[in-house]
Amino acid sequence: MSYHTLQHLTVRMLFDKAFVDSVYENPSSTLSGLDLTEKEKQQLLATDKRAWNYDPLRRLRTMRTLVEEFKVSTTLVLSETRRLAFLDNFFSSQTFHNAIQQRKSMVLAFSQYLSDAIKNKELLTPQLPDILRLETLMVRCRRDSFEKVRTPALPEVLKENLRVRLVPGNDVGAFQANTILTMQEVEKYLFEIGLVPIMMICEDAPRLENLPLIDTKKKYLLCTPAANGVSLITINKEDYLVLMEGRTTLTIAQMIERAKDSGVTKAKAQEIISNALEENTLYICS
Repeated sequence: MSYHTLQHLTVRMLFDKAFVDSVYENPSSTLSGLDLTEKEKQQLLATDKRAWNYDPLRRLRTMRTLVEEFKVSTTLVLSETRRLAFLDNFFSSQTFHNAIQQRKSMVLAFSQYLSDAIKNKELLTPQLPDILRLETLMVRCRRDSFEKVRTPALPEVLKENLRVRLVPGNDVGAFQANTILTMQEVEKYLFEIGLVPIMMICEDAPRLENLPLIDTKKKYLLCTPAANGVSLITINKEDYLVLMEGRTTLTIAQMIERAKDSGVTKAKAQEIISNALEENTLYICS
């Protein structure tokens, strides 16, 4: 509906001064394709242009929230670029505008913004891609853990036609082996500078150096809800190959068949599925 479109457009204008300029200077092209009535467009343009910038700290406050979600990734980005503007430019990006206009998550849009910068070779820190993937996995799990599902009691015999999937808030991922070690090093660095934040203006302030080298071996992790948010548990490759199929609803038979294609025996796949159901990592879909 048009009033929803107007609400989302308003948010975009509150965050992006350049976009505001474009709306006022060339409304026909800037607003084309949006479900707005002529009256709504006139009301929008009748607003004093200066009103959109009445809160100059809006972007910075919102950035603080995004940085908290991607603490390690953003530290690596700023350590490489030395430019806060690199992160701030997110609010002027098409990724941001699309997310707001389409009612998508701003947090996940920020992750996509950084991922695109990595793909475009704007960010070259070798540890960053897997760090970003892991923090994004944790963000998704935190968000999904609020979703409540009905979990029927486990039957005495698990029939292969039962449909199962991962419980919301649970997911798995494969990362280079030193990803967790890198996260710990960055978190240690952040703790140290947090003791006296003003030290960062000094030339002899500590810098983020000597990060763990990339290890081509893989570490497989299960992200699961915990009292303080999410918990990361190391799992073996077979568990990963089976549980990753639970991202979509499948019958047990289908999960086993897909796992067999990845080299997991039927007996092992059945054992993993049974254990995951008992531990509430997988659930039976009603």
